[in-house]
Amino acid sequence: MIELYLLEQLKAFSRHGTLSGAAEELHISQPALSQSMKKLEDGLGVSLFERSKNRIALNENGILAAQLGEKLLEQSREMEERLRLFDRSRRTISLGVCAPVPLWDLSPLLAQLYPQMTVSTQMKDSDEELIVGLNRGVYQLIATHSPPDIDLYGQPFRTERLFLSVPLAHPLANRKELVPGDIDGQNLLLYTDIGFWHNFCREKLPNAHFLMMNEWDAFGEVAGTGAFPSFITDAHMERDGVPQNRVVIPIIDEQAEATYYCVCRAESKDKYRPLFNRLKK
Repeated sequence: MIELYLLEQLKAFSRHGTLSGAAEELHISQPALSQSMKKLEDGLGVSLFERSKNRIALNENGILAAQLGEKLLEQSREMEERLRLFDRSRRTISLGVCAPVPLWDLSPLLAQLYPQMTVSTQMKDSDEELIVGLNRGVYQLIATHSPPDIDLYGQPFRTERLFLSVPLAHPLANRKELVPGDIDGQNLLLYTDIGFWHNFCREKLPNAHFLMMNEWDAFGEVAGTGAFPSFITDAHMERDGVPQNRVVIPIIDEQAEATYYCVCRAESKDKYRPLFNRLKK
């Protein structure tokens, strides 16, 4: 059986083309590397190198062995990752979300419905990243703001609508509604950890100037009392109340309202049926 460390060393030699370069990368001596390559040749039963007095180079067997070895190493790494993810999935529900609000909804519900499991969470800016993670086993459940692919199972469970909160004396305070063009170019206070809503800000407000804050409590205090406009949603107002001494104005745009979907792999639907049943209510 071929030992993987020998393939790693062959890969290094193939990349550098010299014993000295490969040995330096691998942090071993040239004689030790030369001995390893001879061991690999003996194990395979074929010659991999052309040797001369002052030079060693891969022959055609060696070039093919390096190519096939790279594939074996990749398969080995994939096997290790999949086994670790599978083992973790037996004890942990990994939840990936596209925004904070689905996290508020799903994390406590999962802890209630599956008390024997640990719930871990992660936020991503795009549904695409979440779907890739779900298919690779990084997540067991994801919350997206677009319908699931046909080979996945999911259902909508809530909506969220975007508003702008401005001080009473702000020039926009008398508006009944706003479109992104009304806000573009403004100085805006923005919380950093908002998932896909960052994409909305970058695409719709390319000329806005954002004051970024990464502490939620501090952001809430500044947003409630400061001079800068800030975004808020109906979900935040349901949880924390309408800001005092501010005017809250709806933003009119098809991307300013999101429908969230709870999604799992199709074969996991029965496992998470209690969750989906609760979300229907």
